[in-house]
Parts: sequence; C-alpha cells; structure tokens
Amino acid sequence: MRKEKKKIIGAFLGTVVEYYDYSLYGFSASIIALKFFPELEKIQSLMYVFGIYAISYISKPLGSLIFSFIGDFYGRLISLRITIIGIAIPTFTIGILPDFNSIGVTAAYILIICRFMQGFFVGGEYDGAAIYVIEHLGKKYHYTASAITRASGVIGLLLGIAVTNLFNSSLFPNWAWRVPFILSLPLAFLTIYCRKFLTETPDFSNSIQQKIEINRLASFIKHNSLTLLLAILLAGGFGVTYQLSIIFMRQYLPIVMPATSTIITSFSIFIVFIFGVSMPIAGFWADKFGEMIIVKVSLLLTLIASVLLGIAIYYQLMNLALISTIILAISVAPFNALAHGIIIKAFSVNERYRGISLGHTIGSMLMSGTAAYISLYFMKEYKIMLFPIIYIALSAIIAFFVIYKFSEKHRSH
Repeated sequence: MRKEKKKIIGAFLGTVVEYYDYSLYGFSASIIALKFFPELEKIQSLMYVFGIYAISYISKPLGSLIFSFIGDFYGRLISLRITIIGIAIPTFTIGILPDFNSIGVTAAYILIICRFMQGFFVGGEYDGAAIYVIEHLGKKYHYTASAITRASGVIGLLLGIAVTNLFNSSLFPNWAWRVPFILSLPLAFLTIYCRKFLTETPDFSNSIQQKIEINRLASFIKHNSLTLLLAILLAGGFGVTYQLSIIFMRQYLPIVMPATSTIITSFSIFIVFIFGVSMPIAGFWADKFGEMIIVKVSLLLTLIASVLLGIAIYYQLMNLALISTIILAISVAPFNALAHGIIIKAFSVNERYRGISLGHTIGSMLMSGTAAYISLYFMKEYKIMLFPIIYIALSAIIAFFVIYKFSEKHRSH
C-alpha cells in the first residue's frame, strides 16, 4: 500500500506542476497585456492575450496524438516522463522573454511559440496522469480517483495564483512577474525525480501479457467515432464551465462590476480553493450514490447560479455577485471532477489513452480554449456583457446530456 501511495503522489505531483505552469499565463493575463501589448486599450489587449492563450489548445491535439500513441503502445510512464519537462521549458522561456519595449512585436511571436509548445506537451500529460491513477485505484474508488487527480491540478492553480499575486505585488520590482515562470524548471526536475519510482499500471501490464491487439489510429477512430464525438462534447462542455467560472472570472467581474476590483485578487484565490475542495467530495459521492444524481444536482445549481449572477451584474449587486460566483464554483466542480471517470469506461485498456486524450484535447481546442476570447469578442463587438454567463449555462447543459448518454451506454453493456 505504501508503494501504491508513492506512485499516486508521483502522478499527482506532475499534475500539480502541469497546472501551475499552464495557469500562470492566464493568471498573469493583465500584466502580459501591459508588457506585450502596451499600445492597445484594455479589452483589446486582453483579446490578444487570450487569443494567444487559445493557441495552446490548437497544439494540444497534436501532442495527444503522439503521447497517447506512446501511452497505449509502450506504457503510460514513458509519456508522463517526457511531457513534464516539455511543459516546463516553454514556461521558463516566457519568464526570461524580453517584452514589447525591448524587442517589439517579436516578443509576441515568441510568446505564441511558447504557448504552442506548452499545449503540445500538456496534450499528453494530464490525461495520462488521470488514467494512471484511475487504473491503479480500481473500481471501488473510480470517481474519487478521477476527482482527486483533477483536484491536484487545483493545487497547481492555487500555487500559480499565490506566486503570481505575490510577485506582482508592490513588495517586488516590476520585473518580478517573471519569477513564477522561471520557477517552473526546478519544479519539473523535482517531478522527474519523483516519477522515477513509478511502475506501470496493472491494467496496462495485463493487456501486454495477454497480447491484446492495439488498433492503429485510422481503425481506432473508425470504430469509436461516436464515442469520440461524445468525449469531445463532454470535454468542451466541462472545459468551458471551468475556464469561464474559475479562470476568466478574475478578469470578467472587474469589467462588468468595477466595485469588485479591490477584492478580486483574494476572491479569485477563494474561488479556486472552493472549486478544488468540491471535486473530491463530488467524486466520493459519485462512488457512493452514482454519478447521475451528482450531475443532476450540479446542473440545477449551475443554472440557478447563472441566473443570480446575471441579475447581480444587471443591478450591480456586489454581494449577490460574489455569492453567485461561489455557487458556480461549487456547481461546475462535479462536471470537471467526474469527466475522466466517465469517459474511461467507454474505452478498452489499449485504447484509453488515445480515446480520452484525443477527446479531451479536441474538445478543449474547439470550446474551452477559445471560451475567454469568444466571450470578450461578444462583449466588445455586440455589447453582450452577460455572454460568459450564458455560455457557462449552455455548456453545463451540454456536459450533462453527454454524461447521461455515456451512463446509458455503459449500463446497456
């Protein structure tokens, strides 16, 4: 049991570092806009920043193709050992990258390359870690494993927020915003050290011993086209709820409700914390009572919170806005916590890495990765200031119906 704990911790640590690296850009959006697009007004500069943010979601499917192939054919561990250092290098590069005032638009082009490379390696990291943990913990803790893996990413988010807020404060000089990005490299080396103690999962080892035939990509897609489509919709749906309710809310609330500007920094940390705590609880309850009961309650709360937040923004009711945002963080947590546990049942052992990774990364590329940019676009061009809230509600509805289809399909088998 002690050895199993070490394996789980090694996988979790990688997810923590991945989310730390990947989230720094989003949490530093305002200062990146100022440093790399200083000549543009606020919303337009943020549109450029989140446009570059979305580029990483384009490269995710490319990374997932390569690393999921390695994971299904040669083992989960090989992919996990490569991806962690691959994520850290472009993150570190952003930390030492000269800004617009030093090298002009070249800075933005290098920023694009860094985000592209981050997405490429992230495409193989998180899904592999989730599969690794779920396969190790087995059926009894199926959804708990899925939820805790996702929650470990929230630890990375909290770490990212904490160091971003610290080094962006008045306690440090203007260049200190770079320090969180530079720290990614030593964190990656720590993870590599911990992961050298990991062994392959029982499910994968058994599939190798039984010499189960592994389908090539074209055959795999042909035989799993509907399941892949559902995985893409689920990943996109829960991804949008996460991006807009947890990440983008820090930029969104001060725009539509200026009174929140003074507290948004500390409040955004609290929101991420609430989101992280809610996920393991959702996973435990799903193992005990079934996933459908949990997601039904989740959808209902999401719709109620969306309506309340819309009312709060329209009438500028700050306390109601803050309460609604907290309810949103709690209500979207189950969609994010249970997703991998739901999708993994739809694929055989030798197809899981590709199925989950492709579904997740394509869904992220098409929906969640562009969520902030699309929201800003509708806010700027059409003055629909409540668009992010509408988008959250619609995405939660999509995620719910896809989970229902997966559960129905699993019961029929």
